[in-house]
Amino acid sequence: MYKKLNLKTLVVILVILIIAAMAVYLSDSKRGERSFRAQMVDADTSKVTRIVIYPKAERDDVIELMKEPDGWKVISGTNDYHADQGMVKNILTTLAELKPLRLAATEKPRWHEFDVTDSAATRVKLYTGKKLATHLYVGRFSYQPPKNQNPYNYGQQGTMSTFVRLADEKSVYAVEGFLAMSFGRGLSDFRNKVITRFNREDLSKLSFTYPADSSFALIREGNRWTVDGLICDSASAATYINTLSMLSSSNFIDDQEPLKEKSDFILSIEGNNFVTPIVVKAFESDTTIGYLISSSLNKGAYFSGTDNDLANKIFVSKNRFFKQEETKE
Repeated sequence: MYKKLNLKTLVVILVILIIAAMAVYLSDSKRGERSFRAQMVDADTSKVTRIVIYPKAERDDVIELMKEPDGWKVISGTNDYHADQGMVKNILTTLAELKPLRLAATEKPRWHEFDVTDSAATRVKLYTGKKLATHLYVGRFSYQPPKNQNPYNYGQQGTMSTFVRLADEKSVYAVEGFLAMSFGRGLSDFRNKVITRFNREDLSKLSFTYPADSSFALIREGNRWTVDGLICDSASAATYINTLSMLSSSNFIDDQEPLKEKSDFILSIEGNNFVTPIVVKAFESDTTIGYLISSSLNKGAYFSGTDNDLANKIFVSKNRFFKQEETKE
């Protein structure tokens, strides 16, 4: 009887211990879930209509990205411009996929170690309509080299991470990537930089309108390009068209206007699947800028004609499309 009682007591004690262990495990598991986030941004980024970026205290003005019916615009101070649509898309994708790698700190006194204080961080706010959906502090960048640095293994890569925290939380997380590439930029980086962009195979005609009698047209005839009925050098034409097909510039000129209303040079680009021709113009400016370049793909923007020899890249002579020995004086 005594032995049976002891056995029953032991079984009861064992059951109690198992239940207690399970309770502790579940409690720790829930506490861990609360302390370590699975995702940094809970908001649905597809519904974001406004992004506000507050650079570090010593940096430039606040940058605001606003979604409008005709696309995203970038606003700084009293000025607004067409935004780089691809860059905005990349920002939203980056935020949607932002996942913590590890928990770096849990208390406010350690924020300065990771540059996630008000003065040291780049702050990012996401809005859906008028509602603030996410307020993120982007801090210091960190790089960790591969653990096993084998000099013969050239495929090894270290880990790039950035420290971030949410405005309403004390915890600091390390997330994958170099977020300064997305948020630590100036106004020009967020603007639409496109001058010309088209599919080379769709191209059918380039019309160059120049002063006096120097105008001409580059026309596709089957697999050949011609000027004034003469067959062009295929390599020369291909080189120019390749350059023109994806031409952009970040050297915006916002403090000058053309010296006259009429442009000095015009390039009209036509092709299959073009709703309207792409029109690029050059307006006379001062000796530093040379010409102000405008494009129908980027209305309201002017670019420096001297930057990277932009004007000369676009507005070429007909001789450009012929081999030197075939050129007639």
